[in-house]
Amino acid sequence: MKKYITPYIPQICIIILLIFASIFADLYLPQFMSRIVDEGVLTGNIPLIYELGIQMIGLSLVSVLLTVISGHFSAKVSMSFSRDLRNGLFSHVLGLSFEQFEKFGAPSILTRTTDDVTQVERMAIVALRPLVRAPIMFIAATTMAIRTNSRLSLIILLSAPLLLLIVTYIARSSIPWFHKIRKLTDHINLLFRERLTGIRVIRAFHREESEEVRFGETNKDMLETSIKVNYLLVSMLPVFNLIFNLSMIAVLWLAAGQIDAGSMAVGDLMAYIQYITQIMFAVMMFSMLFAMYPTAQASYSRIVEVLREPVAPPHGMTEIPEGPVELTFDHVTFQYPGAERPVLYDLSFTVKEGEKLAIIGGTGSGKSTILKLINRFYDVTEGEIRLNGIPIQKIALETLRDKLGYVPQKSLLFSRTVKSNLNLGLEEDLSDDKVWKLLSIAQANDFISGMEKNLEHMIAQGGKNLSGGQKQRLSIARALAKNPLVYMFDDSFSALDYKTDRKLRQELEPLSEESATIVVAQRVMTVTDADEILVLEDGEILSRGTHEELLKSSDIYREIAISQLGEKEVQNG
Repeated sequence: MKKYITPYIPQICIIILLIFASIFADLYLPQFMSRIVDEGVLTGNIPLIYELGIQMIGLSLVSVLLTVISGHFSAKVSMSFSRDLRNGLFSHVLGLSFEQFEKFGAPSILTRTTDDVTQVERMAIVALRPLVRAPIMFIAATTMAIRTNSRLSLIILLSAPLLLLIVTYIARSSIPWFHKIRKLTDHINLLFRERLTGIRVIRAFHREESEEVRFGETNKDMLETSIKVNYLLVSMLPVFNLIFNLSMIAVLWLAAGQIDAGSMAVGDLMAYIQYITQIMFAVMMFSMLFAMYPTAQASYSRIVEVLREPVAPPHGMTEIPEGPVELTFDHVTFQYPGAERPVLYDLSFTVKEGEKLAIIGGTGSGKSTILKLINRFYDVTEGEIRLNGIPIQKIALETLRDKLGYVPQKSLLFSRTVKSNLNLGLEEDLSDDKVWKLLSIAQANDFISGMEKNLEHMIAQGGKNLSGGQKQRLSIARALAKNPLVYMFDDSFSALDYKTDRKLRQELEPLSEESATIVVAQRVMTVTDADEILVLEDGEILSRGTHEELLKSSDIYREIAISQLGEKEVQNG
């Protein structure tokens, strides 16, 4: 957090100087009032009243101007700080491992990056000036009050610390409740996200009422917690008013006796009352800070919790050795954090340049996990993955992923143009001709050319204005644009009809001659042309070979083939 504050230290110093100047201007105003009363009003010296009054007005204007300027700088510094903090959080989250990301969860990270940063920003805007002004004003006004009348100042020395103790107690007592409110906010965001993304399922099963009940329970918990916090905070203002009024009554009662005895002038009493008002106003500013502190502190700790998560620096080699592409799994075992057993166990295989390796198996057999390990979304538990003979852990992440063309199981497109989506992983944008060529290979040129703006057509968030097959084809074109060493297709042809599937794979063959290709699939037809097919079950390789070999040697593969292609087709094949 320090690095986000350091750039603004010069501006903060200027703000402090401006606040100092405005405080000293305010401290001299009661002295003018005292002279106006004693030397002007009581003696009937009208010219002196005008003269001192004009000086008071001028000093007040200077104080207002200084306050406005310091407020402008405070707001600018606070908002710039929150902007930098949001940028830093976003950049930091992008560098977290999947294990770290899942530790917080997407709804919580979203809340921390938006609402929590806003809470800290709000605290900074409100607190920056009072945090400097209140203690200085309290000390300076107390000093001036003691100089004006030391006996009456005993009241201040008793009431102000008492008020601070009460405010501090209330603030500290409310901190745990604010932490709970932030957690409940995360949970509410999670519920909203799940219900909004799953609205079709909820309506299809007619579960609107039950989901409302579940959401209502969490919302009720938020209400009860907020009420408890509010009970604590609303008691702060009445306590302040009570102590302030009692202090003022005591001052007037004691001052009346001193004035009657001739040991205190009326003007001094007027000045003293103003000093008390300034002192109590400083204490009230502290009270406001304490009222805001618990929620800001809870938000701050949640932000710091994310920023303290270590980001693994890109380490190892910066270049992958040149030569024929070769990707090797050497006795790889992997277990997800917190899982009871490995999802992959003792996997060994090699796919070389120009070869196509297919992986097929039931749901949960670990097919997609293999591709995640190659991308280093997770690191292997045991064994080693090598690219061109180098363990991928020794290759900088940026370099490794730059050489991988990955099409995930769930096609995700961003809310930008078609062309921008294809340029996502590139340092330099492709020419229109190159984009059209890639779209043609991915069998996407027909529907893109039919759009009004073609390559400049805007894709809706998540690709909602496209069909599943269209999204898959654009995702494949995006991977092709990288011209990678290794192509990885994670069930990326599932939404395509058989004709498009076959034609697309035929178009891919020339491109894959200088790359290694791994295809994860559920459909047998997609893997029939593979050089080797791995049949996975419960994370282990049950059998391996070509399509023809597995039809003879693997009962599981044969059953899958018959169920999809038909027994006659399998026998003829």
